[in-house]
Amino acid sequence: MTKEPLTLNDDDPKVMAARAAEKELFDYYHLQADDHYIMLPDDGIRVRVSVIGSGEPLVIVPGNTGDVFPLASLLAELKGRRVIAINRPGGGLSEGIDHTTVDIRKFAVKTLGTVLAAFNLKNVDVVAHSMGAHWSLWLAMDSPQSVRSLTLLGNPGNVMQGRPPLLLRLISKPPLNKLFLKLLLPSDKSKALNFLKSIGHTAQTLEQLPKALADCYYYFRLLPHYGVSFTSLMENAAPKIDAEQLKQVKQPVLFLLGDKDNFASIETGRKIANAILNCEFYAIAGAGHLPWLESPEECGRLIKSFLGKGKHLP
Repeated sequence: MTKEPLTLNDDDPKVMAARAAEKELFDYYHLQADDHYIMLPDDGIRVRVSVIGSGEPLVIVPGNTGDVFPLASLLAELKGRRVIAINRPGGGLSEGIDHTTVDIRKFAVKTLGTVLAAFNLKNVDVVAHSMGAHWSLWLAMDSPQSVRSLTLLGNPGNVMQGRPPLLLRLISKPPLNKLFLKLLLPSDKSKALNFLKSIGHTAQTLEQLPKALADCYYYFRLLPHYGVSFTSLMENAAPKIDAEQLKQVKQPVLFLLGDKDNFASIETGRKIANAILNCEFYAIAGAGHLPWLESPEECGRLIKSFLGKGKHLP
């Protein structure tokens, strides 16, 4: 598909800039992350895992291309757990991937399972956003012993009637997808958060976010493999999970959906929740596709309450 490099060089100024921006953002939220690198042996891809805090393990699976940094304000609300945040291949200083070259479901389950095995995690709580939530639903279905509970944030990928906004759908259509990607990418750091308006977030929300978050979005999108990783992910869109498949999810599920999330309406969110055997659903007022950006405290409180109930599960 492309000759763009999919590996990363730690001495590359673009890598150094992305890493520095992430550190500044984590410092803003008083988060100390330790890097671990896990090799996917069948694919030769190195996955970066950010480990934060101490306590009972809590696995984080980000959305989009897999960057952990957008979740920083939520992670600050989840202290008291050992957060094991998986930067999915193609994002978060993990190595890149042409997603059109793999069976996406098998790759997703294998990637998450490999990381869980590397940390000796069995029957663990998982918090996941958007495409990461889609991957985690597959993990819960295909490797049910691995997942104790599952928290879904935002519209959980290609599930039932949910779908991305027009520009993201256009990025899934080659050969013009690279052109449409340029329309999405910020031309300078001052505009790096503007795309969040297209996924349900307000200008008022953007004004309240730290500058370091904008820097992260800007610099991570300059990484050499970002273009191929993102466009191929959109092109090889995850097969839809329908209501019948959702019945296979036996674990307790918490589903938080912003009422301004334009990937899925609250009505669709309730239908998704109703299709899952054991699901608590909450609409987050005034929130977009990343509901914790507007309401980190509320999202954190709901997640901690849900996880607290999990301690009584067999």
